[in-house]
Amino acid sequence: MALHVPVDFDVQAQKLDVNEIIVRDHLKLDITNWAKFRYVIKIGNDSTNLRPLGGAIPPSVKDSYRELAKSHYEVVTSLGCVRLSYELAAHFSQTNPLQLKKSVKDFYFHIGCVLDNLARIIYILNDPNSATATTKAHRLVRHWIDWGGLPNYAGYVRIRRSKTLREMVNIRNAFTHSWSCPFGVAPNGVLLWPKAIRTKRDYYWPQDEPQIIRKKYRRWFPVLSGLKNDLEFIERFQSRVFAKLIKDVEKFERHYNLVIQ
Repeated sequence: MALHVPVDFDVQAQKLDVNEIIVRDHLKLDITNWAKFRYVIKIGNDSTNLRPLGGAIPPSVKDSYRELAKSHYEVVTSLGCVRLSYELAAHFSQTNPLQLKKSVKDFYFHIGCVLDNLARIIYILNDPNSATATTKAHRLVRHWIDWGGLPNYAGYVRIRRSKTLREMVNIRNAFTHSWSCPFGVAPNGVLLWPKAIRTKRDYYWPQDEPQIIRKKYRRWFPVLSGLKNDLEFIERFQSRVFAKLIKDVEKFERHYNLVIQ
């Protein structure tokens, strides 16, 4: 059976590296369930923590186990980068438009990193063939899985339907593959985005004639308020997913006839 989280588990007592400590202690993000998952898999770096219940453990399974460590580390550090990007966007919102553009792109890029690495963990733990399954190009699926390509495993269907989550993914994809979204300015100087940024992919070019922008985009919201709401959402979301993943560790053990000790 998977290791059980002690009733008196204390995230502050966990021995973390410098980046994880920054996320926990300086950025003050809620990583309690992440730390519990880390505890349950014994960090995941050392495959000697796997004890076979019959026969030898294949190298592919050992590799899958170690990739849990790589991905859960990427989740927590990317979450920290989301927070840092928000702080930079707030700092430069009125003084440096290029730095602001970079910061908001970084913000949603790192949200994508959080989601894609959560997807990899979900896949490795829930799919009975995750250690060896390959694509048509003979590449390991677990190396190519992302949030958009994640199958609908039990327990994850509803959370993936979240409207806010789908909007954040849309912004991330648009910022990666399209061109800049126009900014507006409220009478008090607050920067605005059109609400269409959350659902549309190709924006009207900011350098178009102003009357075109005003005609096409009639509903706007404060940029920094939107970032803050999305930061709070992804912080809650990763905690909710890790709470599920803690229970999924036993599936990995059953699939490969082993226990983590």
